[in-house]
Order: sequence, then C-alpha cells, then structure tokens
Amino acid sequence: MYQLDLAVAFSVATVQCGSLVLAVFRARTAAVVHLASIAVLVVAIRDSAGEPWPLPVTGLLSLGGLTVLLGVRERWTVSVSTWWSSIALLVALIVMSPQRYADPDHWGTNLTIYASYTATVLVAAIAAGQRGRIRADLAAARRDVALEQAQRLHVEERARIARELHDVVAHSMSLVHMQAMSAPIRLKGASTSVVDGEFQDIARSARTALAEMRQLLGVLRSDDADLLPQPQLGDIEDLVATVSRAEVPIRASIDADAHQVSPLVQLTTYRIVQEALSNVVRHAPTAATDVTITADGAALHVSVRNEPPATRPGPAATSPDQGGQGLRGMRERVTALGGRLATGPTDDGGFLIDATIPAAIDHQPEKS
Repeated sequence: MYQLDLAVAFSVATVQCGSLVLAVFRARTAAVVHLASIAVLVVAIRDSAGEPWPLPVTGLLSLGGLTVLLGVRERWTVSVSTWWSSIALLVALIVMSPQRYADPDHWGTNLTIYASYTATVLVAAIAAGQRGRIRADLAAARRDVALEQAQRLHVEERARIARELHDVVAHSMSLVHMQAMSAPIRLKGASTSVVDGEFQDIARSARTALAEMRQLLGVLRSDDADLLPQPQLGDIEDLVATVSRAEVPIRASIDADAHQVSPLVQLTTYRIVQEALSNVVRHAPTAATDVTITADGAALHVSVRNEPPATRPGPAATSPDQGGQGLRGMRERVTALGGRLATGPTDDGGFLIDATIPAAIDHQPEKS
C-alpha cells in the first residue's frame, strides 16, 4: 500500500516487536525504541501514494500492545507518559509534513482512532496492573504479619521457658545451697541419722530440680513429649515443708475453695509462692514467713509476707544467686492472666508479695 522497501519494512517491524519483548525487562528504554521506530515508519511512508494516515494499522496494533504491557507491569506514570509522548510525536510528524497532511479529515480521523483506542486500553491495563500490585502488597503484608507473629510467639515462648527454668533452678538450688552451707552449724554434734536425713533432703531437692529441667528439655526436643503433672495448690504443703528444713519458719493458710480454680491459675499461684520463698531463703534466711491464699469467688488472692530476719546472713550463708528475674517473672505470669501484682518492703523491715488473679469459683451447696 505504501510502496515501502521490504528490507525497511521488516527492519521496522522487527524493532517494534523486539521493543515489546524489551518492555518486559526495561520499560522506559523499550518505549523510546518503539516510538523511534514509529517515527521512522511515518517518515519512510511520507512520500508514498497511499492513504495519508500518519499511523498505519501495524503502528496502531504495536502501540496498543506497548500500552498494555506498560500499564500492567509499570507504574501508571510510565504508561501515561508514554501515551502522551506518542500523541505528541504524531502531532509533531503531522506538523513536519503540512503538504501531505493538508486535509485534517484524514489525519484527524487516524489520530482520533488511535487516541480513543489506546486510551481505553491504557485505562484497563492500569486498572489490572494496580489490582495486581495491590494483591501483591496485601500478600507481602500478610507475610510480614505472619513473620512478626511468629517472632513474637518465639520471644514469648523463650520468656516462658526462661521463667520456668528460673523458678525451678533458682528455688531448688537456693535450698540446696542454704542447706549445704548451714549444715556444719546446724548439724554440729547431731547423730548420724540426722546427718543422713539432711543430705537426703539436699539430694531430693537436687533430683526435683533435675526432673523438672528434664521435663522442660523434653518439651523442647519433641512435640510429642509426655508432660509430667504441673504443680498445683496441693503441692504447696510439700514446698513449705522443704523450705522449712532450711531453718525458715513458715505459716501457710490455704482456703479450701482455692483448690477449685483452673490448673493454670493453681500453677501460677504455686510459682509465685515458690519464688517468694526462694527470695526469703536468699535474702532473709530465718525470717518468719506467712503464706496466705484466699478465694472470694471472683479472684484468688496470694500473699507472702516475711518479717525482718532475726540476724543478718553472713557471706557464707547468702545464696550466690542474687535474683533479679524472679519478681519480673511473677509479674509476667500474673499479668498474662489479667491479674495484678504488688511487691515492696513493709514498714517493719520485711517484704510483701501480694497478687490478685481473676478466677471464677463456683460454690456448690453442700448435699445433705
């Protein structure tokens, strides 16, 4: 139709098709190359006897394909800029050849068809591209949230394990240390059976700590690990008896209704009492201590109050574990259950740990 040399026609067509492939990797470069090939084509057919359209059908199709690729894959600014550049290029080519494009009906129709057709394609491509990018952003946001949640759970699990290890090791090892260091004084002149019983208590405390540590390590090693029963309120009596062997006078009072709370609340209460007594052994040995656990139907109240020690413990009797994590661990446990914890020295020089843990208790009427 335009009497264009085949070599030039195939060269221009190759550049146009190649620029569409290039647009997948280098959008801006592809747009420049494609518009340059369109300019070469329009100039090459300027002197032909064919219909004086500035843009042949092949150019309409190739520019439409370029618009679709840029609209879907790139930001809207790139595709819109390319579209406006193509309009400006065609207008410039028309102005450069006033004699061939003297009749505005011919080039005006061609330009209108191109602008309306590519504008429709451009809007649809941008909408599809934006939808794809929004979906990709949402998927990335979900991955980030999942990763953040996994990291938070990891940190919480590490904190939980750290609390458990601290409660187990600090309490049991403090008792072992205090019993071992004070044994030469307390057992001076004692019979062989008393001495044997003392060392059996020390060994029993060490075995208990090892057993609980193995339980925690078993949970870490395997998801199918068999869990041993967790300490409950009924075990506080044994705990008090064990600590009392370290010359700590303890008075314990536990409401019968308190045993009706959930196992998790009972475990938390046990750990609070355990840590509080461990602090007494470490920092105020021989100090009289009161453990009180009451239930009022809506909450469980735990109070551990020790009086000032009768004598200041010497360096040999003081536990090398200076603590620092026990109170923090107690507060984390209580807060996790929606309760509150108050700690601090008393007016007489002692120390008080007071916790309130929400725990619904159903008072069943006694059957006749």
